[in-house]
Amino acid sequence: MTKNLTLLILSLLFFQTTQAQSHTDTVFTYLKYTGHIVDNKDSADYIRMVLSPDTSVDKNLYRVFEFYPNGKSKLVATSLTGPPNLTLDGTSIGYFPNGKRQTVVQYKNGRAIGDITNYYPNGKLYSILRIDYDDGYYRMGAGLELIECRDSLGRVLASNGKGHFLFYNHISNTISEEGDILHGKREGEWRGLIADSGRYICTYHKNELKSGISYIRSGHSYPFKQFSVDPIFDGGWQGFRDFVKRNLVYPDFAKQHNINKTIRVEFTVNADGTVSNLKLINGDVPCLNDEALRIMRLSPVWTPGYRYGYPVSMVYQVPIDFYLN
Repeated sequence: MTKNLTLLILSLLFFQTTQAQSHTDTVFTYLKYTGHIVDNKDSADYIRMVLSPDTSVDKNLYRVFEFYPNGKSKLVATSLTGPPNLTLDGTSIGYFPNGKRQTVVQYKNGRAIGDITNYYPNGKLYSILRIDYDDGYYRMGAGLELIECRDSLGRVLASNGKGHFLFYNHISNTISEEGDILHGKREGEWRGLIADSGRYICTYHKNELKSGISYIRSGHSYPFKQFSVDPIFDGGWQGFRDFVKRNLVYPDFAKQHNINKTIRVEFTVNADGTVSNLKLINGDVPCLNDEALRIMRLSPVWTPGYRYGYPVSMVYQVPIDFYLN
């Protein structure tokens, strides 16, 4: 019965969507959890439907609805702008695939404001975070005030910014990180998991990472003072620009037609610093595309990126500028 009901919901949803695609007031998009758009529902992790403002409710706000493949709601929100670039404004409510609330966030002109309230899949309150844009750490991704935390049974672990805080991963149903907080900030020793690779222990003071050490399942350990470090070309950004300038051969076709353009190339900097998996991000001039890829194939070894103190493969992007003047 449940399976048939789900199929019925999906059929109705897709029928409505097909009809909506011909209506200029509704935009329907298939998405992956990474945020990338795909071509059809079979490849999508979820579906987004954006409706033009309802003049009987609010003439300024677009209505945003997202759905899981099982037909249940994933998100209900409003936006000041239409797709593809939404500017959320007002209350945004996210849901788990089982239909329970996952998170409630208030937005103002595209920025989350005030408290973020999170829940466990069983419906119980999980945590309350507070945003303070005046806190410099927020701009570094670590400035949310940690206000309240409970376990999945409802027991209070932290309140008023003090106590023990858990970071719960609802996908793997595990505690990915935990430690004490004081005045809403991480304080003292915190422990966490590194996906399938191992674990780490680190020390904070007023939310600032002081030191850490990772323990990898291979038996190695690595000290670190930053959780993540991007790959670096020898000589930094200026060194990369000099490398491009030395090797760039401006295609004759582009010269003759006075074509100036920046081509972005994506690639993987492997753990040993070598470059692989070259891919164009943009580019509609074949001769410039070919030249950008040729240059990147000449790239020397980079200093690899680091996660938790040890080298890992990272995807990276660079611009290759083609300008005659």
